Parts: sequence; structure tokens; C-alpha cells
Amino acid sequence: MKIYLDFDGTLFNTDKFYQDYLKLLQEYNIDELTINNIRPKLFKSSLFNLDILTNYLVKEYNLDNNILARVNNLYNSSYVFKDVIPFLEKYNNLEINLLTYGDYNYQLKKIEGSNLKKYFKNIIITDKDKSKLNLDYQTNLFIDNNPSEIKKFLKVSNHVIRIRREEDKYSKLDSNSREYKSLLDVNL
Repeated sequence: MKIYLDFDGTLFNTDKFYQDYLKLLQEYNIDELTINNIRPKLFKSSLFNLDILTNYLVKEYNLDNNILARVNNLYNSSYVFKDVIPFLEKYNNLEINLLTYGDYNYQLKKIEGSNLKKYFKNIIITDKDKSKLNLDYQTNLFIDNNPSEIKKFLKVSNHVIRIRREEDKYSKLDSNSREYKSLLDVNL
């Protein structure tokens, strides 16, 4: 059995990462409402990229270039949930793969900043439906936090686990799957 782990919200606290980004922008007098108005114009699809947004803000709002270095400093391992490394080390005898949806460059930058790359046999960054890739869904385990992703996985696999973290934006939504609050609660 191979394990396919999601990144955002499962391994990496992307909500906190983004909130810290918004706090940083406040120092430059750019508020969340402004960002919420800009995002749909910049990102027609759901493939968001923080660096594209930041570069746009630097040009549009004539910001000092030191914001770029400050944003780059956000890409670090402090956003990795505390249960992640113990889980990855516990199951290092299994093939662990990362399966994440999003903009390739943005996802890769977060993954590299997280210092988790060494734990994965393969890193799959896709802009396609994660439940419709060329993977063996019947014999492998899929772990994710997003209820809509979980529902898609359940259509193609019986081996699906949801990590339902209290601080996650999806925590109030149900998914009809096996759920755990921590990766450390998962026993394979």
C-alpha cells in the first residue's frame, strides 16, 4: 500500500500562512478587502499564486521591493502541523507520496519551505481533479482535509481518511469518511 497525502490543510497550515501574509500586507496599508477584490481579477481559475499576487501589489501600489524578501521568509517549516513529522517518520517504511492541487510553482515553493520534501517518494502537483489521475485508487490510501476532495476520492477508493483539524477552514463541514483530528491518531 502506498500513501498519498494532501499538503494544504493536511500537512501545512495554509490558513495561518495566508493570515500571516495578510498581516504583513497591513504594514503596507493593504487590507484584506483590497486583496479579495484583486484576487478574482488576477486568478481566473482557482490556481492561486502568492508570488504573482505580491509582484502585482509591488507594481500596482508602488511598494518597496523589501516586501518580496519578507514574503519569501514566510515560506518556512513553522506552518507544518506538529503531528506531521512524527507521522512521516512512523510510516517511513511505506511509500509516502505527496498529492496536492494548485499552481505548480506556488505549491513547490511551499513544499520546499516546509522541509518535508525528503519524506516523499513522489511529489505530484496537479491542476486536475486529484481523484481522476493515473493512480491506483483501489489499493492505495488517500489522506486529505478537504471534504469535497474526500467525497471525490470516496467515489474511486475505499481507502480514504480525512484529517479534520479544528483550526482548518473546512472543519465544520462533514465528509462521510473515516476522520481523525491528528495524523498521530491514524493507525495503518
